[in-house]
Amino acid sequence: MIDLTCPITDISPLIPHSGEMVMLDKITEFGEDYLIAEMTVKPDCLFLKDGKLATYMGAEILAQGVAAWAGCKCVKAGQPIGLGYWIGSRKLTLHRQDISVGSLLQIQIKRSIEDATGFGVFDCTLIDLSNQQPLVEGALNVFRPQVSQE
Repeated sequence: MIDLTCPITDISPLIPHSGEMVMLDKITEFGEDYLIAEMTVKPDCLFLKDGKLATYMGAEILAQGVAAWAGCKCVKAGQPIGLGYWIGSRKLTLHRQDISVGSLLQIQIKRSIEDATGFGVFDCTLIDLSNQQPLVEGALNVFRPQVSQE
């Protein structure tokens, strides 16, 4: 059984990513329609280019926040954790070009809508905690197919 007591530092069981693809360090809070998590940009991050993380990768970090929220929701409901797909973005704003190694980031996701077919929209913000400034803001459109429990 996965312990959902915050902070949750073992993210891998909650999302369909593994190994170095898991970018979130911990979930600090989650509820019925939101999740707040943190990550530090590490020197061994797979997505660094010239020693920095391109801010557009913030959208993937936010998508992992949505995946972690869905994983928490599945664990609470006693359901298996399945795949989800980031299918698009709306009004995605990148506030700077790159993010430095060592930056502590906060991931904030809030469900706007989710229907019975598995389509959902989440309002998301990635914040640099050193100055409380947003790095990426926007809505992520996602699709999570229903998982068969056979």
